[in-house]
Amino acid sequence: MIGLYSITEYRRNLPNHFIRKLPPFPITADNVKDLRNRQLYFAGQNGDYFYMGNRYIKNLLFQVDLKTLDTQKVLLKAPRNFKPLEDAYVEIDSSSLFLIDGIKARISTGSTTDYTLTQDIVGPYFSVAVPLSVNSILFRSIGGNNVNVLGKQQVGGRTFVREDLLKKQIDGVFCTDGIFLQVPQRNKVFYIYHYRNQFLSLDTNLSLLYKGKTIDTNSLAKIKVGRIKSSNQVTMAAPPLLVNKQACANKDYLFIRSALKADNETDDMHDKATAIDVYSVNDGKYKLSFYLPEFAGEKLTDFKVYDKMLVALFGHYIYTFKLNF
Repeated sequence: MIGLYSITEYRRNLPNHFIRKLPPFPITADNVKDLRNRQLYFAGQNGDYFYMGNRYIKNLLFQVDLKTLDTQKVLLKAPRNFKPLEDAYVEIDSSSLFLIDGIKARISTGSTTDYTLTQDIVGPYFSVAVPLSVNSILFRSIGGNNVNVLGKQQVGGRTFVREDLLKKQIDGVFCTDGIFLQVPQRNKVFYIYHYRNQFLSLDTNLSLLYKGKTIDTNSLAKIKVGRIKSSNQVTMAAPPLLVNKQACANKDYLFIRSALKADNETDDMHDKATAIDVYSVNDGKYKLSFYLPEFAGEKLTDFKVYDKMLVALFGHYIYTFKLNF
């Protein structure tokens, strides 16, 4: 294991033949709060509030004021027994509420007016879902050729699948793994590959708008897969070279957390801060980059951008930053 880790670190720190544009003061530190809980994740936004879910207590949410970071507990309700599986999670988009459970192939929907789940969208089993409304979702699942495909499911409607969007390089599953997200206030979604420098811009009917590239040069997924004989399962045979770790968007920009070191970064910058690369939502063009340094000894856990406010999670701390672009 130590050898594999050393190889991965060596590969991550090789020259990647790209540089980052680093304008002065792209963000301004704003507010910070200790949540005293490491089990929280970002669940979405509604107006002046964003929400955090609990990974283990599925019906517990925290409503957080974007300006003050004051928090209030919220409990989800359902007209039936509330028994989501371990991988289930909550998403909120404006007043729409979603409990996403890919193993059960079900998304339960409701409203933040009463935090009650009232309706189910049932479709194929999925590994990733993007709720569009209480009546339709986009999803990623395994298609008939045992590769990742993207699809759309509507309440009471047929399932529509696009098998031609995600491009197989090695196995069709791990090599096409990525981040699926919606652009707020736009009829647009992104799919960002984890292991290559590419992303797709799609409309909400899964029509391709354009293909974009991140600023690094890793166009081929550097992964190795193997098969476990006892269970006949395909798995990673070596640590992969991660290119794009996390991503989010506001109506103007796509924000990608890169795992790779630029040629104009020092080892200390790369080790102690997280690089966020910014691209235009309209055409995918690279605009600039900025860093989120460690806070209280914690590296960045996750981040979201709500309009002009970036909310960063460092372990059990929430830190907000104002965007100056």
